Amino acid sequence: MSARSAPTTPENRVPVVDRSKVDPGLLKAAQGIEAMYLDYVMGVMRKSVPDNDFDLDSPATKIYQGMMDSEFAKAASQTGGIGLTDQIIAYLADSGATSYNQRRGQPVPRTGGTNEGQPKQQSGAEPRVPEQR
Repeated sequence: MSARSAPTTPENRVPVVDRSKVDPGLLKAAQGIEAMYLDYVMGVMRKSVPDNDFDLDSPATKIYQGMMDSEFAKAASQTGGIGLTDQIIAYLADSGATSYNQRRGQPVPRTGGTNEGQPKQQSGAEPRVPEQR
């Protein structure tokens, strides 16, 4: 059973995703992407409103409004949002993307280094250093 086993819409255009069957890490990542998108859209919409004399226009107000927009976007993405989370999950499910936990049963240690995700070199092999010019 996959996350896409839920019934689809009549036109089969919008995938319906059963979030209870989705890897929690994938769900959190997809919600984060939707939250970033909504935060960007809200910021652009706020900038499109012309300034007037009655606005509380100060750097502190702008910081507060930006933080408030981010929290609204985060809350919206976690409560359904605009459907971008489900689109991302459906796309990744169709492409065969799974988390490391689903493939191996154990989490992968993350180092954040530049060699993360690259195959390990054979023992005795010297690391390749780019030539200096």
